[in-house]
Amino acid sequence: MKKVLLGFGVILLLAACQKEPTPVKTEPDTGRPETKSIEAADAMGYNGKEIRQKVDGALNANDAHNAQLEQQANP
Repeated sequence: MKKVLLGFGVILLLAACQKEPTPVKTEPDTGRPETKSIEAADAMGYNGKEIRQKVDGALNANDAHNAQLEQQANP
């Protein structure tokens, strides 16, 4: 019985000493925080990342247009 426990202990020790897996490289999140939930469209079969980028672009263009109108209103 001691040999079985010793063998099992050695196997566990060897398993614990294996090389760590390399971490997955992730891209930094460059989108707007309010559109993060749009990426969940992946679950429905759509490309959520592409949709989010398009919505972010539209929101950025809208913000730029509003800033331009505000600048014209306040010379």
